Amino acid sequence: MVGSLALLASCSSSLDTTRIPMSASSGAAESSARSSSDMADRLERSLNEYRASIGKAPIPRHAGLDAMARRHCEFMARNRGKFSLGSDNISHFGFEERAMLAERRYGLGHCAENVAGGMIPGNIPSELTKAWVGSSKHVYNLKHDWSATGIGVYVAPDGYVYATQIFGNKVHSEMGMNGRFGIF
Repeated sequence: MVGSLALLASCSSSLDTTRIPMSASSGAAESSARSSSDMADRLERSLNEYRASIGKAPIPRHAGLDAMARRHCEFMARNRGKFSLGSDNISHFGFEERAMLAERRYGLGHCAENVAGGMIPGNIPSELTKAWVGSSKHVYNLKHDWSATGIGVYVAPDGYVYATQIFGNKVHSEMGMNGRFGIF
């Protein structure tokens, strides 16, 4: 059986799913004892290696965005099979709330998000990076200049991998979303 990596990008007006064929082996090839934070750190290194290869600086990690990304991965795992937008295993469900929270709590606006899920063989961070770089909507987010990013990874007991990267820029205006809503 050939596994697939399903991807969604939030930077476009319509969310599209891209399925990328993966090899026949499952994501269980890496030890199930690995921690999700270690996997997120490894994914960050892989993504920043890509950014360096195109002359971009690393995006600083943000603990609050990390927590949101990790919670979204866990949410997708808990609700596996229930999504209807392109893939029944991954979704941007709740992205608007995460973006609002990023602005309200951390002063980060203009947010975007990359998500992925699948049975990923071999080096999970490297395979996720290759998949996102190979997708025009995901690589757009990876190439953009951001103030902060959060990365979450969750590996389900059966080896299915969920990954979320949230991007945000510092709001430098008094009229951020909270300010705009507050004038009414």
